[in-house]
Formats: sequence, C-alpha cells, structure tokens
Amino acid sequence: MADQTVSLTPLFCGWTKKLSVRAVSALTVMALLGGCSTLESHMSQLAAASKTDAKAAPVAKSATVQSELPPADFEPDTLYDLLVAEMAAYEQRLDLTLGNYLQQAHKTQDPGLAERAYSVASVVNSRQAAGDAARLWLQVDAGNPNAIRANAVEQVLNGDVESAIPAFVKVKEQGGEAPFLLLAVQSARVSEEIRDSLINQFRGFEKRWPDDITVQIGLAILLQQQGDLDAALEQASSIKAEGGQEATVTRIRAQLLDELERPQQALSLLRSGLETFPNDPRMRLLFGRLLVKSGDLTGAQREFEILVAQQPHNPDLLASVGLIAMENGMPGQAGFYFHRLSKFKGRADEAHYNLGRVAQQMDDWKEGRKHLLKVKPGGYFVASYAALTRMLSDHEQWSVARQDLEKARAAHPEFAPRLYMVEGEILQEQRSYDQAAHVYDKALALYPDDANLLYSRAMLAERMDDLGRLESDLRKIIQKDPENAAALNALGYTLADRTKRYSEARELIDKAYQLRSDDPSIIDSMGWVEFRLGNYPEAEQYLRRAYSLFKEDDAGIAEVAAHLGEVLWVQGKQDEARAVWNKALEYQSDDEILKSTIERLQAADE
Repeated sequence: MADQTVSLTPLFCGWTKKLSVRAVSALTVMALLGGCSTLESHMSQLAAASKTDAKAAPVAKSATVQSELPPADFEPDTLYDLLVAEMAAYEQRLDLTLGNYLQQAHKTQDPGLAERAYSVASVVNSRQAAGDAARLWLQVDAGNPNAIRANAVEQVLNGDVESAIPAFVKVKEQGGEAPFLLLAVQSARVSEEIRDSLINQFRGFEKRWPDDITVQIGLAILLQQQGDLDAALEQASSIKAEGGQEATVTRIRAQLLDELERPQQALSLLRSGLETFPNDPRMRLLFGRLLVKSGDLTGAQREFEILVAQQPHNPDLLASVGLIAMENGMPGQAGFYFHRLSKFKGRADEAHYNLGRVAQQMDDWKEGRKHLLKVKPGGYFVASYAALTRMLSDHEQWSVARQDLEKARAAHPEFAPRLYMVEGEILQEQRSYDQAAHVYDKALALYPDDANLLYSRAMLAERMDDLGRLESDLRKIIQKDPENAAALNALGYTLADRTKRYSEARELIDKAYQLRSDDPSIIDSMGWVEFRLGNYPEAEQYLRRAYSLFKEDDAGIAEVAAHLGEVLWVQGKQDEARAVWNKALEYQSDDEILKSTIERLQAADE
C-alpha cells in the first residue's frame, strides 16, 4: 500500500478543546482531553497494522491527507459519533470509524470530516466509501487540489480514466502532483480507441511537463498495453529516472524485452538492476519468474529464497512465490511457501486452496481433498469445491465428489446455487449432458429465479440442440432483468447462428452492445449477425475489433478467429483468413468451432 497513514488525532483533539463543556459530561471531557496525549501513538500503531493487514488497490501517494483546517464547532450528537469513531479506531474497528466519519461528513458538510472519511476509506480499501467521500469533499471544498485529486483517483480506480484527466491537469496547473502513472496502469482494460486518445494526450503532457517522470513512464506503459512494444521500449529506454523510479523503469524495460522475445537481454538488465536495487522485491520477483521461464529452476529458487529471507513476514510475497513455483512445475517448493502462508491471519483459506492444487499437481487426490475441505465459506469456498470436484472426477471418484458437494450445500445453503453450477459445469466438460441437465433441473426446482442457474442451463440446452429450452430460460432472465447483457447477447447470438431470425437477433445483440460496448464477446456477436445479414464490411470491422481485444491465450479467441476468418474468406481474402486461423491454432488447436470452420470452408473451395 502507498503511504496512506491516517493522522486523525490533531484535528479531533482540536475539536474537543474548542467545544462547550455543556455538550458532554465533565467525565467524558476529562477522558477525551486526557486521551489526546496518547491517542496519537495508538493511531500510529493502528496505521502500521493497517499497512500489514489491508490489501488495497494502488492509490497515488497523494491520497494521504494532512489537514490544515481550523477546528470546527459541532453539535453534541456529532461530537459523540466522532468520539465513538475514535474509540473504534483504537480498537482497530475501522469499519465503524469510517461509517461514523462518513455519516457526519454528509450531515455537517464539513470539509475536514469529508477529508478524514476519505483517508480512512483509502486505508481500509473501501473504494465505494472512498468514492462517496471524495465526491462530497470536492463538493464542499471545490478549490482544494487534494479534493480534486482524490475524486479523480477514485474515478480512475472505478475505470473512468477519461473523466479523470481534466482534474489531473488542473492539479498540475496548480503546482500539485498528479498520479499519471496510476492512470496509465488502470488503463489496461480500456478500448483501443480510448487508449489511442490517452497516448496522444500523454505525448502532449510530456511536452508540457518534460520533468514529470510519471508521465514518461505512463506513456511507456500505455504503448505496452497497446501492443506497440518497440515504441514502448524506445520510450522506456529514453527515461532518465533516479531512485525508485529508476527501478520501475528497469522493470518495465525487462518486461518489454521479454515480450519482444529477447530473454537474455531482459535477464542481463535485471541482474544489473538488482546490483543497484538489491531490496526491490518486484524486480527480484520478475527476475525469478524469467529465470523459471528460461528453464533455470535452480537460479529461480535461489531468488525466491532471497525474497522470502528479505521479507519473512510478507504474506503477499509468499503467495506470489508459491503461485510462480506451482505454475512452473515446482510443487514441492510451492507447498513449502503455502504452508508458511497458512500461518498468517486471514490467509489460511487461500493457503489450503493452493495446497489442494499442489497436491493435485502431485497426483495425490487424498491429500488434495484434505486441504480443499479445510477452506471455509468466503472468497475461496466455491473455487475450492470446483477444484475438489474436478480432481475427484479425474480420479474416478464421482461418488465422493457428490457426497462432498451435498454436504457443503446442506451446511452452507447460501452457496448452494453456485455449488450446483460447479457440478453441472464439470459434467458438461465430460460431455455428460444428460446428467448435467438433471443437476440443473434439480437446482432450479429449489431456486427457480436464480439467473446464473438459468443461464447455465440455457448454455447446456444449446449443446443439446434444445433451442426451445435455451430461449425459455434466457427470456426468463431478460424478463426479470431487461439489462442483463449476457442473456441478451447469448439469445441474440444463438438466433443469429442457429436460426434465420436475424432481425430479432440484431435487436437483442444491439441492446447488449449498448450496455457493454467494450465486451469482446458482444462485439463478436455484432460482427456475426452483420455477417448473417450479408453486411460483410461491417461484420469485418466488428470482428477485427473483437479479435484485437482478446489476448492470444484467452478462451474465446478461437471462436472469434473462426468468425473473422470466415468473413475474410467469403470476401476473397483467403490468405489473411488462413493467417488468422493458424495464429489461433497455435494456442487452441483443439477448438471444435475453429477446426470445423476451417474444414468446411477449405473443403468447399476445393
């Protein structure tokens, strides 16, 4: 987490010393004034604990705020809520602290309270509350550059990078620091058109503020995201950075060299960088990852051991190193790191989930089951039962898998619909469609309005050529939620692909597109329905865009490649179609839609 220490004490003690004694009892005032001498040390301890325990999204350093506002007069009820907030902070109940500060900030419209609410929300990584507090802070203190920056940061973290740019520019014009680097990093999922615009704007910022290294680094990151790796490397290599920023530039250059398939140069750069920055964990982690990729597992293990020795109490590091080891065929080392991770407060479920996967990698389903069943309800619960069911299925232990699922559904009914989906999806993977249909029917008898179950059964119905069932389930979802883009798209695409109801399909897909115009699956559907309508140039435009938004190893890229190739083929662009197909086959050679499309068109052309 960036520097986000919340210094609540000075402002709060100033308020209490200015308030009339009639507001509270004499005993309470004595307790408050006496506590002010020690409260600051308690808050320092609290902030330190927050840095260790909270997992925050990257927020610019400027999110830290130290108020210069004068003490304010408040009503007794407000003072009481602030007192409760302070005592809650002392007890490390930051949820209550945040709630009280945010409530009183809205009630009093006080800039200082809005600022404090934003600080606490940032520390606990409550982005919804942080956005609320930042908007209020800007509303009541519109000229404050800290408020302008805070609101813009929340826009960026919420994915609205374009709206944040004018605010960042205003902060810079007022002499402040704008987190352009954060903006660039958060632009990874925007469309190519938006990123093109951002690149042009960053080039302008670079000329306007030539000494702002964050703009220069941000431009390199944007070029990397856009796939212009040579330009990104040229940009990164031109940056004259120092200290921590030099380390950031070194990491970016190494990543680019690796993406450009120049691994030895990347490794050489990182070796040199680690001589200058031996305690930079991200650089050493990248170095270890690239050593694994190059086949030097002994060297990678040495780097991981250095990392863990440097930061033995960093659970995030243990998790990262464990995942890298597991993903690269080093289950023994991975198990060592995850066992250590299990000792940290709040990380046991994550550790047991991954220890289960490690055991599966070592072909020990009994050990894997032991760990996966230890995962408690929470963020890893459903994923653990998915891994457990798949592992038991692979070892022909379906009866055990079903017993485990039934027990989990009975003990934790709030997870039951999702656990039914786990069972149904794995049966589909095994092409046991009738059994999967039975599971979904049973689940929907208990949860008839569950949209996820309805959608899953609809997708199964498509595989079973039961288009009536598919349409019925998807229309039930749409009836209850007319803006369910996934259901609109699925029904529209099926009508376009499997029937001649093209106009109806176009209407459904267009609604989905209006809701999620950057979703590559929906863009693919737009292209496919245009193709079915005979609008080849429009179809090609949509499909090229959809294809560009998928990564090479994304699951959906094979189907989009099949569609794009077919559109190119019928327009006489056979060589380009083959190039698209061959590229997709490198990553998904077993995709049935892709293979059948290639065979059908090539056979027709002979």
